[in-house]
This record gives sequence, structure tokens and C-alpha cells, in this order.
Amino acid sequence: MSKLTDTRLYEATKRLEKRLKDHENEYMIYKSFHILVGTFNVNNRQPPGHTLLEEWLYRVTKNEENTQEILPDIIAVGFQEIDTSGGAYIYDDRKKEDEWEHIVRKTIKACYKAKDENHKFQLLNRIRLMGIILFVYVRSPHMTKCTSISRTSVPTGFMGLAGNKGGVGIRFRFYETDICFINCHFASGDGQTNRRNEDYQTIESRMTFTDGPTYSLKDYIWYAPTTVGSSALNPQTSSTPTQWWKINDHDVVFWFGDMNYRISQTNEQVREALRELSTIPLHEKDQLRCEMKLKHVFTDYFEPPIDFMPTYKFDPNSDVYDTSEKFRTPSWTDRILYFTKRTKTQSNNETKNELIHPIHYSCAKTIRFSDHRPVSGLYRVGIKYECDEKRLNRLRDQLIREIDREENDSIPTIEVFPRPPAIVFENVRYLDKMTYSLLIKNIGECSCHCTICPSAMFEPTRPINTKQLTDEPFFDCLTFTPSSSHTIDNGKEQHINITFQMKSRYSWLFGKQLNEILILHVENGADTFITLDMTLDMGPFGLSFDQFPTTLYDKETKQYIYSLNHSTNSEHILEMKNDPPALYISLIECLKERHDIHLLNIFSNEVQDTIDLIPIRNQIYEHNYNFHQTPTIALFMILLHLLQSLPEPIISRDIQDRIFLTNNSSSFRSYHLPSGTGIQSHIPSETASSQHHDMSKAVSMIIELLKTKERNLFFRFLLLLQKSWPTSEQIKKTENARNSLTVCIDILSLSILHGHADRNQRHGFLLACLNEEKKKHIK
Repeated sequence: MSKLTDTRLYEATKRLEKRLKDHENEYMIYKSFHILVGTFNVNNRQPPGHTLLEEWLYRVTKNEENTQEILPDIIAVGFQEIDTSGGAYIYDDRKKEDEWEHIVRKTIKACYKAKDENHKFQLLNRIRLMGIILFVYVRSPHMTKCTSISRTSVPTGFMGLAGNKGGVGIRFRFYETDICFINCHFASGDGQTNRRNEDYQTIESRMTFTDGPTYSLKDYIWYAPTTVGSSALNPQTSSTPTQWWKINDHDVVFWFGDMNYRISQTNEQVREALRELSTIPLHEKDQLRCEMKLKHVFTDYFEPPIDFMPTYKFDPNSDVYDTSEKFRTPSWTDRILYFTKRTKTQSNNETKNELIHPIHYSCAKTIRFSDHRPVSGLYRVGIKYECDEKRLNRLRDQLIREIDREENDSIPTIEVFPRPPAIVFENVRYLDKMTYSLLIKNIGECSCHCTICPSAMFEPTRPINTKQLTDEPFFDCLTFTPSSSHTIDNGKEQHINITFQMKSRYSWLFGKQLNEILILHVENGADTFITLDMTLDMGPFGLSFDQFPTTLYDKETKQYIYSLNHSTNSEHILEMKNDPPALYISLIECLKERHDIHLLNIFSNEVQDTIDLIPIRNQIYEHNYNFHQTPTIALFMILLHLLQSLPEPIISRDIQDRIFLTNNSSSFRSYHLPSGTGIQSHIPSETASSQHHDMSKAVSMIIELLKTKERNLFFRFLLLLQKSWPTSEQIKKTENARNSLTVCIDILSLSILHGHADRNQRHGFLLACLNEEKKKHIK
């Protein structure tokens, strides 16, 4: 069979699948089920002892509007900012995760007392990305009807690596309906609407589920199997994936979490409206609803009317909106949205019904231990319950005949503008974000399905492997808004923004020129080629130490020389061939003079979400290393970007292998932070003397194995961290200190080791090194 015949057969099969999907009402039997969804930012707090969360998970199913109790069939619960104190953020354990799961399980048991086995709930699956966690429960009778279970996560924090912000998802097939639940935490701050939009776009374009092992940033995720005794299989135990799903491939999607969208009015105007209980005008200024109207985010998603007060920010344990020094504007930050491929269902020519009917949408006013109020929603959802095979077979035969007749008459036809599509980005610097707008018009007589992919990975006779797309470095730096796969009805058009931003882990890879071809593939139609030509100017980002000029030192003034034009002929000028590049030395020396390096502040959510590094980046590109007027936070963060963009981490991958493979990882299981704060883990640990020996041995190995420039920089950086590490007193006084400390350790260890070692090893090694350095100073 020729390749052309293969292509036509494959695309005809895809067309048939789509046609059958469009006619599901004719052969699918629908049945109503109830789904309960909840989201709660717990502000790094544990609920008071013996507290259950009944109002959150029960009030929506039994209240004054419902004459009788509604028993949910599925319960999806998402938390943000779970308490990351103790060892939970250092070790791959599930202590805090288990504590919250226990609270939810007890709450469900108290709310929906099991009269028999049919009233019991089982944990189908769970996933965690640092402080973001998602649990999905299913009522026992339905467990055997849950198949194709998958979970994944997408971090959107520091350099797209840190999991302090991002999203986690769980998908599965419930009877014949594909359902997806996503719990998210977007960027904070009143003026950060675009950052929040970007967080949504990143998750929407990069979240990929598979029936094979989970690949995405595995050391950020705490996995849990399906519950013991559960009959629902977890296909991710399979070694080879055979199917992939994007978010928009699902029949039903619930997307919820702390989205952090604010109200675009002054604080006083908002508070005055709330005092008067006049919230309707505030809805018009709600950033999320405004962005949805503009189709910047959550296109085709729905949200029921909001008839509750803003859920953020309260003084803990009170009903009073924020009275702290920051005096934040009250806002509806915590939301639940939903999406359906078809809005109405109809079986056996009966009356059309809404596929998702919101029954209740509210916040729990009496749960006050956090600065957020938990939000929950109850929905009646039409589920594809079973398939009428006889009707399906008759319809399939009919559609095959139609497709045969249409094959020549109705070939999908599109026009693409600009014409020809040519993406040209010149002089792209590190951190730059370049955008190209594309317009696709369907001018044919039938709908068309379009997909954008790299030409090197395109095979017309096979489905596109969405996971492999993100393994292609240049394609992984591209973001498509909306996603790269589209179905466009005849006579309609679709605008697509293609954005390129270099990721630090690739900044050394491409060189100065990038020339690629993207294929805009139209199923059963003519493809369009999109050329991609970029001139990259990464400056010092991505350079190895040997690619920098030799570092110079003036022995008369006892200062390093940072000017590139300085003569080396003077007898006072020394070439410091064993020292790291002058740029790194200048940054660290300048930081050493600062007394305002407050790591907990630097790594707080608000600072990380609002920091602007473009001015200092431009200064570095101009070879101006005089950083005395540069803010401390920008200095510190640009140093981390430089470290993260090195082709080889300071401690090379080879050295990491020798350290972590030689030393038992359990030696890093229990120790103290440099501040003296104890870190405990429930994982069994070795004796203290054994730990001390292994930690010292690991640091000694580094001294012996590191190259001279890397060793020099590593210990300069280590001394800087030791000097600026938060004290126990600072930790006590800082709001959300535990969360900031988690992010701090995450990012610092990534900067030193990159992503080669696993998360436990990175964290343990960094803190062990800081402790060893502390002991030297004590001596």
C-alpha cells in the first residue's frame, strides 16, 4: 500500500471518528450524575484540631434550596498552599498530603454517612505539586467504570521549573465520558493580570496526560496509587504509552483553584460596595470575567453567577477583610469553571438538556482558619452511560458512505494570513518574549481540523505524539494561544498567537541562528508550511566559563577589573585563570555588600510574581557590571538565571552521579537548617554520626572533583547563602515563611545542580553543604 493511500486511510478514519463524535446523541444513552468540586487555599495552615470541613463539602448538597440530600457520585477537592513545614518539602514523602487526605476523607464520611456499600467513597487518584494538591473520590459502585486514569502537572513558577505556582490534573473515563479535573494556583498581585493569563496559557498548552508513565517533571510530583482494594486500574503502571490527551480532548473539564484574579477598582471602592452589600457592579470589574469576555483565557468555559462575597483576603479566624499593613483589596480569587464539548444532550429524540447544570455555587463562611474562604460547587452532569451498538453500527455505515461521496467534493480548504506565513524574530535576547499572530480562515464547505507541529516530527499516517512535541527544544519554547490543535467550522476563522521565549535549560543549545519549519497540518486537506527564522542573542546566558574572557585582577587596587577594554600589559594586572568569569564575581561581590538580602522575601509569591529582570539583563548585555544602583532582588535573581542557564551545572552531572550513586541517599534524611531550625522526617534515618560522616564526605568529594573555576564560584556562592540564610527569628516573623523557604530551597538547589539529581538529593545536598560551611565558621 502506498504512503499516499496510507495517509488517506488514516485521515478518513479520523474524519469518521469525528463524525461519530458529532452524532453521539443518536447512539449514546445519557444518564445524570452529580459531581461536587471544591477549592481551598489554606494559607500554609492546618485546620484546628478535630475540625471537619462539612460546610464546604456538604452544604452545597443539602441546603434550603434542595428539599432532599443529593449524594454526589464524584468529589474532586483541590488545595493550594498546603502546609510545607517539617520534612514534607524536603523528602519525597506524603506526610502533609496524607494529613489533608485524612481530613477530607473524614469529612466525606461525616457528611455522607454510609448506609451501605453504595454510599461509600473511594480515593480514585491524587497528585501534588509542592503546595498544590488534588484528590478525586468516586462512589464505590462506579469504581469499576473508571478507566484510562492519568495524572500530570505543569509548574509555572521560577523559570517554568518551580512548582510554587502551576497546575495539577487528573483525568479518567467515567463510563463512556472523558472527564478532567484541574487544580491551579496562578500568579498573585493586583497588577499581574497578564502573568495570570500566561499561567493559564502555559498549563493549557503544556498539560498532557498519557496512559503510560508520567513524564513531566517527575521529581516535583508526589504520586499515590489508586486506593488499596480499588478495582479501578491505573494504566500509568504500563511502561509504554499508547495514547495522549490534551485538556481540550475531554468531554467535561472542571478547572478550579486560586486563580488570583482581582477586582479592578480601588480598595476603598470595593470595601464600600461590600459594606453596602452591592456586589453586582463589582462583577463587571472582576478581572477573570473581563479576560474571559476578551477571550484571553478560558475560552468556552462557563461559571455560574457569583452570589457570595469575595473569598480573599480575610484576617485569619475572623470575618474581617485584610487589616494588615498590605491592606489587600477583597477579591474573588477562588473559582470553579467548567467546559463541555457539547452544551446539550439528547437521547432517543427526547427533550434537549443542559449537559452540565449548576445546582449550587457558594463559599463556606464558617471555615475561617485561612485567609481564604473555601469555594464549592455541585453540578448535575449528563454522562454517556452506555452505547447502543446497533444504532452505532447503522450510523457508522451511513457515515462511511457519506464520507466516500464527500471525499472529492468537500476537501477542507483554508486560507492563512499573513501570506505566506513567515515567523521572523531578530536579535532575540534572553528573557525576551516574541509573538507572531496568525489567522486561519476556513473557506471550504466542511469543518477542518488543524494541528501545528515541527516538520521533523510530522508523519501524516500517524497521530501526533503530544508528549514528544515538548521534547523538541525549540518547540518547547513555543506557546500557542489558543492551543496548537483546532477544529474550525466552515465559514469561521481562528486567530492564533505563536509566542517564543527561550527557556534557561536550552539557552546554550541553539547558537546564534535558528531556522525551522512548522507544519500547519489540515486533516484530509493541503498543509501549510510556516517558516521560523530567529537570530538569537543569548549574551552571557548559556556560555560555559571557558567561553568568557579571562578574569583580570588589579593587585595594586586589590580589585577585580570588570571593563572589557582594560589593558593587560600593566605589571599590576594579573590574569586570574582559576577564577570564575568577572560577571559572576561582580554579582556576588556586590551582593556580599548588601544587608537587605532577605531570602524569605525574595522567594515570596508576591515578589516572584512581580519581579522585572529586563533592566539588569540589558545592563549585562552592555557589559556594564557596575551594579551598585541595582535592586538587591534583581541582582540575586539574575545570578540564579545565569547559573541555571550554564550548559553544565556548577557541580557537573558526572560529579553528581559519583556523589549520589556512591553515598546512600538516606544519609540526607535528617539534619538542621543553617538557622538551627530542626528538620524532621518520618522516614527512618541512620545514626547522627553516620550522617555527619557522609555529609562531610560528600562536600570533600566536591572539593576534590570540581574544576578550579567551578570550585571557586561554588564556595563564593555558598558563603553568600550562608551569610544571608534566614534565622529562626526571621522565619517566625515572616508571613508564609514556610512556603517561601520551600521555594527558596527548590530554586537554589536547581541553580547549583540543575534537574539532574532528584528533588530529595538536591535539597539534602544544598542544606548539608550550608551546614558544613557553618561549622567551619564556628570553628
